[in-house]
Amino acid sequence: MQFAKRAFYQSIQLAPLSLLKQLDPNRLLLPYHHLVSDAPVPHIKHLYPFKGIAAFEQDLDYLLQHFTPVTLPEVIRSVQEQRPLSPYSFLLSFDDGLRQVKDFIAPMLYRKGIPGAFFLNTGFLDNKLLFYKFKISLLIEALQQTTYSHAVLTAVGAILPGQPAGGRDAVIAALRRITWHNRHLADEAGALLEITFDDYLSKEKPFLESAEVQQLIDQGFGIGGHSIDHPYYTQLTLEEQLHQTCTSVNDLAVQFQLPYKAFAFPHSDAGVSRSFFDTVFDPAMPLLDIVFGTANHRRDIHPAILHRFNCERPHISIQQAVKGVLLYDVVKRRLLPADISRNPVAEPDKK
Repeated sequence: MQFAKRAFYQSIQLAPLSLLKQLDPNRLLLPYHHLVSDAPVPHIKHLYPFKGIAAFEQDLDYLLQHFTPVTLPEVIRSVQEQRPLSPYSFLLSFDDGLRQVKDFIAPMLYRKGIPGAFFLNTGFLDNKLLFYKFKISLLIEALQQTTYSHAVLTAVGAILPGQPAGGRDAVIAALRRITWHNRHLADEAGALLEITFDDYLSKEKPFLESAEVQQLIDQGFGIGGHSIDHPYYTQLTLEEQLHQTCTSVNDLAVQFQLPYKAFAFPHSDAGVSRSFFDTVFDPAMPLLDIVFGTANHRRDIHPAILHRFNCERPHISIQQAVKGVLLYDVVKRRLLPADISRNPVAEPDKK
């Protein structure tokens, strides 16, 4: 699979961008990132890679050269009024509300005149809570940088899924199996490894503060919800999905007096039932104006469901990512005009 992906992205560079754009000139380009940084970020280091500042600026220059930036409200109006945006438009977005937004990303976007949208977890805003996945990354970093006794490793393994018997690598593998529903295990492991997550939150402040979010809004950037505390939606009941979604969106709308309600799924919307979308887009009382997934421009069951594509992998250039998603979009649309596979009855079980 990895070989096939590499071959695809290498070959797609040969495709003329002008031809790919002409195949669907009204298709809105939706690239997304989480962060940009030249410095190590321990709480993300063991989760996913990201681009440095120079590479990110090159990406922005490429997008500006070939596409026109639009705002989140413009996209919402386009969906509501059922009219296309200007040809070759793009909306760049960023998830999780990380500190690097105010340190590097927003200043560069503002300088270049790119609006952008930021999707925030209300449970993390103002550094109230540390994402459990970030805790796992910090635990892995500690295990790789510090020598712990066999007794400590055994004690940590005893509380983790699968209860690995000692061994640093086995403990690390078990840490990666922690889910949103047993996220308390990350805190218990931290106590055994003498890692204080509250101290890390206080010192590093990995998330945006409310005043910083307000400044983003004042500068013209869009804001939306990204759930309360970033669970996998397939592990939630329909009731939990709606609570995570509407609470995050409504709290942000009230706190920052937003005239719209936008939401981007944490992780993925895969497995989310039709019942969820029927509820949030109920014509009698819609709860959301727009929803963003991460399924590479896939057409979905409702016009207000838009799908973004990951643009932050350092090993994939912006040219490869953009050309790849445009070609994939055309091929996918010809084979399957819309995703009609969402189950209208079944809901994910709580695990």
